[in-house]
Amino acid sequence: MKRDLNAILTVLARGYDVTIKINGNDIGIQGGKSESVKLFGSGSPMVSVLPDDMKNQVCLQEGENSIVVDFKCVDDTSESELTIELQARDQFVNGATLISRKEKIDVGKEKSVTDVFTL
Repeated sequence: MKRDLNAILTVLARGYDVTIKINGNDIGIQGGKSESVKLFGSGSPMVSVLPDDMKNQVCLQEGENSIVVDFKCVDDTSESELTIELQARDQFVNGATLISRKEKIDVGKEKSVTDVFTL
């Protein structure tokens, strides 16, 4: 039986356009606000009942996973902030922080970062 992999991705992106891909799947994060999504592995019992608009969140795999964050600063104010946090929520790593990153770039600039995490 496959392990029930799941995680929570939280993105605070005030003043930033953001695209996040995990293992090549665009998770649907757009930026400009605070967003959280639950991510699943294909062995999760939830996969069969997820609505179609959440199927892109079935992206986790056992072992190494990659996260690619593409972002552009569109508004540089004192409140502009880009913070990305990914926490595992499975029975083996309850609440373990996998990724925690803060970024800041100048208005109009674009940047891409890639991290690898293991489940």
